[in-house]
Amino acid sequence: MKKSNYFIIYICSCLLLLSSFTSQIFCQERINPPKKNSKIKSADQFVDNTFQLYHKIYVYDSLSQKGVEIPPELEDELLANAQKDIDSLWQVLPTVVEDMGSGKGNIMRKGKATLNLNKAKKALRYCLATSKTYFIGTDEEE
Repeated sequence: MKKSNYFIIYICSCLLLLSSFTSQIFCQERINPPKKNSKIKSADQFVDNTFQLYHKIYVYDSLSQKGVEIPPELEDELLANAQKDIDSLWQVLPTVVEDMGSGKGNIMRKGKATLNLNKAKKALRYCLATSKTYFIGTDEEE
Protein backbone atom coordinates (compact mmCIF):
# COMPACT_ATOMS: atom_id res chain seq x y z
CA MET A 1 0.00 0.00 0.00
CA LYS A 2 1.05 3.56 -0.56
CA LYS A 3 1.93 5.98 2.18
CA SER A 4 -1.14 8.07 1.37
CA ASN A 5 -3.44 5.08 2.04
CA TYR A 6 -1.82 4.53 5.45
CA PHE A 7 -2.23 8.22 6.21
CA ILE A 8 -5.95 8.13 5.29
CA ILE A 9 -6.50 5.03 7.44
CA TYR A 10 -4.66 6.71 10.32
CA ILE A 11 -6.77 9.89 10.06
CA CYS A 12 -10.03 7.92 9.85
CA SER A 13 -9.16 5.81 12.88
CA CYS A 14 -8.23 8.94 14.87
CA LEU A 15 -11.53 10.60 13.97
CA LEU A 16 -13.43 7.45 14.93
CA LEU A 17 -11.72 7.30 18.33
CA LEU A 18 -12.25 11.01 18.92
CA SER A 19 -15.94 10.78 18.10
CA SER A 20 -16.43 7.80 20.41
CA PHE A 21 -14.75 9.61 23.32
CA THR A 22 -16.73 12.81 22.84
CA SER A 23 -20.03 10.94 22.60
CA GLN A 24 -19.29 9.24 25.93
CA ILE A 25 -18.47 12.56 27.56
CA PHE A 26 -21.55 14.49 26.42
CA CYS A 27 -24.27 11.88 26.91
CA GLN A 28 -24.87 9.46 29.73
CA GLU A 29 -25.89 6.11 28.37
CA ARG A 30 -27.97 3.85 30.52
CA ILE A 31 -25.96 1.11 32.19
CA ASN A 32 -27.68 -2.19 31.56
CA PRO A 33 -27.74 -4.86 34.24
CA PRO A 34 -25.76 -8.04 33.57
CA LYS A 35 -27.50 -10.52 31.30
CA LYS A 36 -26.49 -13.62 33.22
CA ASN A 37 -26.32 -14.27 36.93
CA SER A 38 -23.12 -15.55 38.47
CA LYS A 39 -24.95 -18.19 40.56
CA ILE A 40 -23.39 -16.76 43.71
CA LYS A 41 -26.57 -15.81 45.53
CA SER A 42 -25.24 -12.88 47.57
CA ALA A 43 -23.43 -11.28 44.64
CA ASP A 44 -26.47 -11.59 42.40
CA GLN A 45 -28.68 -10.08 45.10
CA PHE A 46 -26.26 -7.16 45.54
CA VAL A 47 -26.22 -6.51 41.79
CA ASP A 48 -30.03 -6.69 41.58
CA ASN A 49 -30.46 -4.25 44.47
CA THR A 50 -27.90 -1.92 42.94
CA PHE A 51 -29.69 -1.79 39.61
CA GLN A 52 -33.05 -1.20 41.30
CA LEU A 53 -31.55 1.86 42.95
CA TYR A 54 -29.84 2.89 39.70
CA HIS A 55 -33.10 2.65 37.76
CA LYS A 56 -34.91 4.96 40.21
CA ILE A 57 -32.16 7.58 40.19
CA TYR A 58 -31.71 7.38 36.42
CA VAL A 59 -35.42 7.95 35.80
CA TYR A 60 -35.49 10.87 38.25
CA ASP A 61 -32.41 12.39 36.61
CA SER A 62 -33.84 11.97 33.11
CA LEU A 63 -37.12 13.59 34.09
CA SER A 64 -35.44 16.52 35.79
CA GLN A 65 -33.09 17.08 32.84
CA LYS A 66 -36.07 17.18 30.48
CA GLY A 67 -37.64 19.85 32.69
CA VAL A 68 -40.58 17.75 33.88
CA GLU A 69 -42.08 18.99 37.14
CA ILE A 70 -41.93 16.15 39.67
CA PRO A 71 -44.53 16.35 42.46
CA PRO A 72 -43.11 16.55 46.01
CA GLU A 73 -45.05 13.42 47.07
CA LEU A 74 -43.36 11.42 44.33
CA GLU A 75 -39.96 12.79 45.32
CA ASP A 76 -40.57 11.78 48.95
CA GLU A 77 -41.62 8.28 47.90
CA LEU A 78 -38.60 7.97 45.63
CA LEU A 79 -36.32 9.04 48.46
CA ALA A 80 -37.89 6.52 50.85
CA ASN A 81 -37.56 3.69 48.31
CA ALA A 82 -33.95 4.67 47.60
CA GLN A 83 -33.25 4.56 51.34
CA LYS A 84 -34.66 1.01 51.50
CA ASP A 85 -32.50 -0.03 48.54
CA ILE A 86 -29.38 1.40 50.19
CA ASP A 87 -30.21 -0.41 53.42
CA SER A 88 -30.61 -3.69 51.54
CA LEU A 89 -27.21 -3.13 49.90
CA TRP A 90 -25.58 -2.67 53.32
CA GLN A 91 -27.23 -5.83 54.63
CA VAL A 92 -25.99 -8.07 51.83
CA LEU A 93 -22.50 -6.54 51.45
CA PRO A 94 -20.77 -8.54 54.24
CA THR A 95 -22.07 -11.77 52.75
CA VAL A 96 -20.77 -10.78 49.30
CA VAL A 97 -17.31 -10.06 50.70
CA GLU A 98 -17.30 -13.37 52.56
CA ASP A 99 -18.47 -15.39 49.54
CA MET A 100 -16.02 -13.77 47.15
CA GLY A 101 -13.06 -13.97 49.53
CA SER A 102 -13.50 -17.56 50.60
CA GLY A 103 -11.45 -20.26 48.95
CA LYS A 104 -14.57 -22.29 48.31
CA GLY A 105 -16.54 -22.11 45.13
CA ASN A 106 -16.02 -22.31 41.42
CA ILE A 107 -13.45 -19.88 39.98
CA MET A 108 -15.59 -19.32 36.89
CA ARG A 109 -18.57 -18.30 39.01
CA LYS A 110 -16.39 -15.91 40.98
CA GLY A 111 -15.07 -14.44 37.76
CA LYS A 112 -18.59 -13.85 36.46
CA ALA A 113 -19.58 -12.40 39.85
CA THR A 114 -16.60 -10.03 39.66
CA LEU A 115 -17.68 -8.80 36.24
CA ASN A 116 -21.24 -8.29 37.48
CA LEU A 117 -20.01 -6.47 40.58
CA ASN A 118 -17.89 -4.17 38.39
CA LYS A 119 -21.03 -3.22 36.45
CA ALA A 120 -22.79 -2.59 39.75
CA LYS A 121 -19.87 -0.40 40.82
CA LYS A 122 -20.33 1.78 37.72
CA ALA A 123 -24.04 2.09 38.50
CA LEU A 124 -23.30 3.04 42.12
CA ARG A 125 -20.82 5.70 40.99
CA TYR A 126 -23.50 7.21 38.79
CA CYS A 127 -26.01 7.09 41.66
CA LEU A 128 -23.58 8.77 44.02
CA ALA A 129 -22.60 11.52 41.59
CA THR A 130 -26.19 12.22 40.58
CA SER A 131 -27.62 12.26 44.07
CA LYS A 132 -24.73 14.45 45.21
CA THR A 133 -25.54 17.08 42.60
CA TYR A 134 -29.25 17.08 43.45
CA PHE A 135 -28.95 17.16 47.22
CA ILE A 136 -25.74 19.12 47.76
CA GLY A 137 -25.63 21.14 44.55
CA THR A 138 -22.74 22.23 42.41
CA ASP A 139 -20.24 25.05 42.75
CA GLU A 140 -21.98 27.03 40.00
CA GLU A 141 -25.24 27.16 42.00
CA GLU A 142 -23.47 28.53 45.09
